[in-house]
This record gives sequence, structure tokens and C-alpha cells, in this order.
Amino acid sequence: MIALWFIGIGATIGASIYLANHEGDEYDKYAIPYIQKAVAELSEWDPEKAKALMAEEVVAKIPEEKFSRAMSFFSQLGALQSMEEPSFNKAFIDQQTDIGKQTIVEYDVNTHYEHGDAEINLKLLQKGSDYEIYSFNFRSEKLTPQEEK
Repeated sequence: MIALWFIGIGATIGASIYLANHEGDEYDKYAIPYIQKAVAELSEWDPEKAKALMAEEVVAKIPEEKFSRAMSFFSQLGALQSMEEPSFNKAFIDQQTDIGKQTIVEYDVNTHYEHGDAEINLKLLQKGSDYEIYSFNFRSEKLTPQEEK
């Protein structure tokens, strides 16, 4: 009886680990090529090109001047040199968002720019087998204010 209990617990833990490691597989086929294209376009720092990658419902809620300032700020990174393979973070299936119930998948991608490295967090709105950007964020030491010595 105790052996069956341990087998059951072991199987549950094993299944949980397997699912956690393979949860993104169903999204990767279409999301990764989209992300690679989108990051290259975002990295041109052109607000209009960036907006073209985003869901219309999201773009409609972003003040134009604020978005242009953000893209100008990110442009401090310089030209995109290379990017690593995007890594799946999590999926929000049929989640209530500010634009209704949606499926959003989240990826992180490490990028290398002319003036420093950055990690980009992308939340993608799933539309069938296609994607649009729901939100994105750049994290980089280059974009962090440095203290004067």
C-alpha cells in the first residue's frame, strides 16, 4: 500500500515537471518565428513600425507622444547585433484583460545591441496561429540611470 502511494506521488511529480518543461511547445512553432521578426522590427525604434506589430485594441489606448518617447528612450541601446532563442514563460488562457477575454503567451528573449544587452519581455496576443504584441518591455543596465561618482 505504501509502495503504491510513493508510486502515485512520484508519477504526479514527474508529470508536473514534464508539463512545466513542455507547456510552451504548442506555442513555440508559430510564436518564436514571430518574435524573431518582431524584435528585429522593434529594434529599428520606429514608433509606427512598432505599432503595426501590436494589437489594434492596445494601440488605441496608448498616447502617441508617450509611445514615441518610450521608443526614443529604448533607442539608446543602438543597433540590434543578435538575439538568442526566445524562451517561453507562461500562457494566460482565456484571461480577462483590458480588451476582453484573451489568450496571451509570454516570452523572454535576450538580445545584444550596439550599446549593451537587454532582456525583452513580450506578451503576445494569440489570434489563431498568428500573434500580435499585447505588451513589451526592455530590461537593460544601459537603460537604468547610473549614479554619478
